[in-house]
Amino acid sequence: MLARLSAIFLLTTAATQAAQITDVATAGDTKRPFEIDLTATFLHTRTETRITREATTPAGIQLQDELTHVRTLDATDLRLAIGLWHDLELHGLLKIALRDQQTWSYAPGVTATTSSLTNNKIDVSGCASASCATAQPIVAVPGQSARTGLFEPTIGIAWKPINEWREQRVPDDILVFGRPVATWVIGFDYTLPIGGRLNDPSRFAVGKNSAGASGEATRTSVLALSTAFSKRYRVLEPYVRFEGDYSFAASDAYDNCSHPELLSNVAAANCSASFKGQTGYQPPVEVATTLGTEIVLFEDRKLDRRLAIDLRSDLRWHGPQRGYTQMTDALGKLTYSEEYLTGMGQLGVYGRIARWLHARAYGTLGVDTAHFLTTEDSGSNGGSGQNPNFDFRTDQVGHRLRAEPAMFWGISGTLSADF
Repeated sequence: MLARLSAIFLLTTAATQAAQITDVATAGDTKRPFEIDLTATFLHTRTETRITREATTPAGIQLQDELTHVRTLDATDLRLAIGLWHDLELHGLLKIALRDQQTWSYAPGVTATTSSLTNNKIDVSGCASASCATAQPIVAVPGQSARTGLFEPTIGIAWKPINEWREQRVPDDILVFGRPVATWVIGFDYTLPIGGRLNDPSRFAVGKNSAGASGEATRTSVLALSTAFSKRYRVLEPYVRFEGDYSFAASDAYDNCSHPELLSNVAAANCSASFKGQTGYQPPVEVATTLGTEIVLFEDRKLDRRLAIDLRSDLRWHGPQRGYTQMTDALGKLTYSEEYLTGMGQLGVYGRIARWLHARAYGTLGVDTAHFLTTEDSGSNGGSGQNPNFDFRTDQVGHRLRAEPAMFWGISGTLSADF
């Protein structure tokens, strides 16, 4: 979700002459000797996922419905951009979750009597049904979790080595079309491994006290490199953007071994021995591309006024991770999930009332592809023992949990003031 949130927040960059996605704050210009941009965005998103589980049948392993998972997020984004020189910008972002709520309940047609999660007879440490005579519910159904607070802050720099409007070298009130020059922007962002309260899923596990809300901070460093191009063709301004993210968790990120009571019986020994430092949060590597166009309905360059429609699509690949999945809170621990894709489309309206005031409103619709949520390796680290994260109830083949294609939608509104 955080990557998805970041992609939607990308819409908040201010615009002057180029498309929003290729605009940066500037300084040292005749009209703008110094520029500061302040942006505030409110975002509401809702994601619904059907959770299935493998079951062994006479016809082989099949997937059976288990849960419906819903996540609702209300968040705000505050962004500050400062122009350092011609088309060179220093910026910072602060994301705040006002309400981050997850709920899970039985999927349609599933009851407490038919759910394999409720009637499970396999122990986390591998007890077979022959020796486990009583049901041991894996999750509490229905259930819910809540979070509020700060995500990790981000600082970055953006540089526009080629500016289509500068290359034309014509007065601001004249449009010249057909020049073989496209605006090009390069950006680098660093998300700091600091923030609010630690995102601790253990508080929501079965038998734990789930009163109150957890924090949002994952204590993760994210290095993001991006590049974007845009080109004006009369009323159209198409653009394309590419991004790659590499993340790594800090030493104080959440580690499943901090709560060995939720793990298998080898955790007491292996967490502090052969698997020390290998059982915590492992964020994914991500690659994304964005393709879209702005349709300019009205423009007055002398008065810095503009009205445009923005159509865009985004495709993001998420690598394998041990992280915060749809089953994390229900199980009270991080789970190791497969890679998957997120595809989304966005429709927005952008208006620049004056040079110093901008407003935007966007709608988002997207889908995450299906992927397994519980795929821990039973034993790794050179054969030095059982992985304490491995859960016989959900990680062994024939019992794994899977997220079916998840649909999400969102709306966002932005106000920007430029000085």
